Amino acid sequence: MTIQHRTVDIEAAAKLWKDDLSASQIAKRFGVSRNVIVGLAFRNRSLFPWRGDAGKKTRAPGQAKTARPRKQAPELKREPEIPATAYDAERLKHAKLLHHLMAGECCWPLNTGGPYLFCAAETTGRYCRNHHARSLPRKYEGKA
Repeated sequence: MTIQHRTVDIEAAAKLWKDDLSASQIAKRFGVSRNVIVGLAFRNRSLFPWRGDAGKKTRAPGQAKTARPRKQAPELKREPEIPATAYDAERLKHAKLLHHLMAGECCWPLNTGGPYLFCAAETTGRYCRNHHARSLPRKYEGKA
């Protein structure tokens, strides 16, 4: 049996709704999906009164979730600051902002406060020859 959008079927579904049957139970009786009944109820709100939050689970009054204590984030280690050299001071005269750099210009930062300025010396890679050498880790020169 399929539900027709006739007044008789709508009223029969509304009566079952008022008898506190769920949309799924009404749908089984008519042989249709639950969504068909929900759609009927939505379009005919005067016949299908709102039930409030009757189906929703509620917490007993006074019960409150207690927050779990959060773990402290590990303290971040600061990067060792690379000291400026005389070369950096000389390059500062020709420095550029990052968005002004072109391909083939060194992108080594020359200062630590904004606006950040970059070397901009000609290069074939990411850094000029001087800054490339400074970017590599120093080899251990101890005696074995």
